[in-house]
Amino acid sequence: MLQVIELKGTPYEMGLQHGEQLRDQVRGLAEERYEIASQFARLRGVETTREECVKLAQVHLQLHQQHVPRCYEEWSGISAGADCPLEDVFFANALTDFQDVLWQTAGVEIHGCTSFAVSPAGSSTETALIGQTWDMHASAESYISLFHRRPGDGPESLTMSTAGCLTLIGVNEAGIAVGNNNLQPTDARPGLIYLALLHQALQQTDWTRARQSITDLYRASGHNYVMAHESGACVDIETTATEHEEFVVESPWYVHTNHYLSERLKPLENPQQDRCSTEHRIEQITRVLEGSEDRLSPDKLRSVFGDHEGGELSICRHGQGREVRSCAFVVADPAARSLWAGLGPPCEGKLAEFSL
Repeated sequence: MLQVIELKGTPYEMGLQHGEQLRDQVRGLAEERYEIASQFARLRGVETTREECVKLAQVHLQLHQQHVPRCYEEWSGISAGADCPLEDVFFANALTDFQDVLWQTAGVEIHGCTSFAVSPAGSSTETALIGQTWDMHASAESYISLFHRRPGDGPESLTMSTAGCLTLIGVNEAGIAVGNNNLQPTDARPGLIYLALLHQALQQTDWTRARQSITDLYRASGHNYVMAHESGACVDIETTATEHEEFVVESPWYVHTNHYLSERLKPLENPQQDRCSTEHRIEQITRVLEGSEDRLSPDKLRSVFGDHEGGELSICRHGQGREVRSCAFVVADPAARSLWAGLGPPCEGKLAEFSL
């Protein structure tokens, strides 16, 4: 059952409340991710020490303090509330971006989510919807919560993420929704991590400024961002660290996995990435959606994304321990200011609606 963590005040105060309420989980996830980083590196013949990870975190933190100080302040509050070093809190947030720096030539596919946008023409609600599976190491599922933020000087937001971490997917009271999935570019660098960009986007009340929070800031690596507005507008933004391309979603639905679709950005994609699952998933979800004449509701989307065709390559994943698992499925409706969310693979259980 998803719990909702209530946060209120300045960024530091909200972080402090977050850390105090989830102290053991914040510490636990940080330790888990250090171990995963070390284990993953060893399996690929690379030595990555904790000290190296801490130094890399310190470099990145300086950039966040400079460019997105509210994110830095919130992490500082989480660190104080959980009595956990700031670098450890940040590393738990940054693992996905750090892997592009450390392992971008590993020749593997890591933690691949499947995301989507549905235009008003394709949704049962006649509003824009965005969402995703959240595929991560299976042990991350126990750290997931929803966070209701009520800042003193910005829009309320409702987000899903893990203990100690900023926004993964969410919606704000201005009718803006954001989600994402990973990409593997070759231009990764110290910069702003994707959770900070998503968090920054939900601090905006203007649709253009929200999109610019993704496109105009100094990114650490590449991700794909799905975004929707209460007006019905939907966009998909592919990024590398240094480049981006924005697609306006005008068709009834749009899906994305873990490889670049932009011809302009493809030359910056990791050439050694294992593409078996990402290519299978986009082909399979496209096939299923093209074969359906139904308008898409949150529960219909859950059913569609609970697809197991392809076994280990499938959209809906059931790994255990540190294997890849679909740890959650989320649909955001910015017009309704709501999230439909459920823990575990989308084939299991029902979604619950949470609203601002």
